Amino acid sequence: MSGEAKPVRPTRVCMTNLDLRVPPITESLSEHDHDLIVEAQRLPEAHAAGGVERVVTLKDRVWFKVKTGRWRGVATRLLEADHADAGPQVRAAPWWMGAAGFRREGDPADFYEALAGAVKREGGSSEKWLPADWDWKRLELEHAAAWEAEIRRIVCDLIARSLRSGHVYQAEFHNYSVRAWARANDGETYLVIGAENVADPKVFAVIINAIPDVDLSSWMPEPNGVVGLNPGPGEIIWSTILPPAVAARLLDGYPGD
Repeated sequence: MSGEAKPVRPTRVCMTNLDLRVPPITESLSEHDHDLIVEAQRLPEAHAAGGVERVVTLKDRVWFKVKTGRWRGVATRLLEADHADAGPQVRAAPWWMGAAGFRREGDPADFYEALAGAVKREGGSSEKWLPADWDWKRLELEHAAAWEAEIRRIVCDLIARSLRSGHVYQAEFHNYSVRAWARANDGETYLVIGAENVADPKVFAVIINAIPDVDLSSWMPEPNGVVGLNPGPGEIIWSTILPPAVAARLLDGYPGD
């Protein structure tokens, strides 16, 4: 199944069970270094190989055991992920670990024993451990942060390459095309950024903001292009003066091939 390679995300409920702080959105919850979350990442592969253990006390949907050391958890693969009309969020994150606790063998407080009791009190429903609105919103924010980070990396790499050679460099991502040109002129570094097929001004703002420590008010629109670089169809061109310290950091941070 296409979802087998996806990571296993802990829900907010599971994070609370593990007494874990919620990290910044630049950090994926599935990449947390807690032992149980790390162990849960093995589940999709084990599931594909038929090497998983089902939680038999949960009967309204299929849940699997996650075990390491004293930690115990339950994880599921959303049934919606197998539907052709599954939304993009479900396709991106079909695996979730919904609850966690400690192994206490022979004790009613043992995680799986307590889980069985909780399910009975809920009338057999395990819905409370499925991802809720907070979990889906968190996933959306993580994807947005990762997308912005990728834009920053691409734009800064283009500029660094142009700083070394004086040539124009171009890259494409999603449906957008970006090119950068940095050239020296009378002791200053003139930077030109062009973006094609960017209808959303917020996207262009992300591209411009990708260059660190450049005053936004210093950017100038170049609707007719600049000497040596003319706008293509649907392309927006802006220019600025790149401070020497910023240029140096870009060269240090993106050393090239």
